[in-house]
Amino acid sequence: MIETRASKSFAKERRHSFRQQGSPLLPRASAKSATRVSPLLWLNLVCLDAPLVAVSWQWLFALTFHVESSYASRAALFLTAWSIYLADRIVDTFTLDPARPTSFRHRFCRRYRRLFIFWLAFLVVSDAWLIWRHLEPRILPAGALVGGLAVLYLAVNFISGTIWRAVPLKELTIGFVFAFGTVAAVWANTLPAGLSFIWAALLFGTLCSFNCICIAAWERGIDEAQGKTSIATRWPRIGRYVRVAGILLALLAFAAVAPGCLGIALCVGAGALLLVLVDGRRSLEPDARTALADLVLLTPVLAMLWSLISR
Repeated sequence: MIETRASKSFAKERRHSFRQQGSPLLPRASAKSATRVSPLLWLNLVCLDAPLVAVSWQWLFALTFHVESSYASRAALFLTAWSIYLADRIVDTFTLDPARPTSFRHRFCRRYRRLFIFWLAFLVVSDAWLIWRHLEPRILPAGALVGGLAVLYLAVNFISGTIWRAVPLKELTIGFVFAFGTVAAVWANTLPAGLSFIWAALLFGTLCSFNCICIAAWERGIDEAQGKTSIATRWPRIGRYVRVAGILLALLAFAAVAPGCLGIALCVGAGALLLVLVDGRRSLEPDARTALADLVLLTPVLAMLWSLISR
């Protein structure tokens, strides 16, 4: 979607972003390495990491609870997650002050905002057509609920930040809305949902929220400079407890496995421990660490590979 030659033009911006954040993390190796944008970062720049995570976890939930997941359902989830994250990124470019410190992903979106808006419109139309023509009717109410929650979140985020200042639960909201949207199709096919499904969904939602809290802790300086409210700006010391929280979440997932949910518990625990490892890698570039935080949630891919090998 974006030509790779743009990576050179962003080298200066990346170095500038490190200076803005007061970070000593610019690699010393060579200027050549700073002119490259890694594939890992490209996924984050174009918001592709979130839909990949969503589809992988939907597959794991469908496999665990023996639900037939159609290609249309997976494609609709992919397009919906991509649309929501693109919309959120675009909204941020209108609310963030470009004269103050911002992340590389937001400056990238601001530079190509017209292209992002065009692509978002294409995704929304494609997603609506796919849902209308191919999605099973029993999934539509759950999908409509997810869509309504996503629109409500975007509206709150764009119109006013006073709600998050009064109730600093932005990261928890994002995490559980994302988790519910991911498992909505499986949930619609397992009604009434049993305790095992509810426990597994809560574990996954907690992992997604923990991911958002980690990123908020790492980017607290940017949020403070922009006057944005996050759980980390409200409680600045929360970053000190990220590792402890991740280890506790992993232990909870491993120790309290619901019947038939071993695969989900292992993936949640592994994802939490990987986030702890990413938190400990202070030598990573700020944008790379944020991108990696999303990709470590692709732990169901390991279960997918194991399933293919064991056939």
